[in-house]
Amino acid sequence: MSGIYIHIPFCKKACHYCDFHFSTSHGMMSDMVNAIQKEIVLRKDYLAGEEVETIYFGGGTPSLLNKDQLELLLNTIRENFIVDENAEVTLESNPDDLTKKHCRC
Repeated sequence: MSGIYIHIPFCKKACHYCDFHFSTSHGMMSDMVNAIQKEIVLRKDYLAGEEVETIYFGGGTPSLLNKDQLELLLNTIRENFIVDENAEVTLESNPDDLTKKHCRC
């Protein structure tokens, strides 16, 4: 089973227990999303044709991404990897980030 992990290194605030790389400055978020997109394309041969069964957005706080940014990354993954049509897609979030509008598919 193959999976892809995407690290979104942005948070609203620093948590004392976190050991991950993150930033609370969101000014570069769009640039980072574009850089991640480029990295996905550069690594398109990494899994040597294996089917991706899981896509995991971790961080940081990936729920800070807007719909367009998330769609850009998911579409880029689908264009560059073989993704199972029933692949599990997981996005870490803070409950206070989630609204009904934010969670709509």
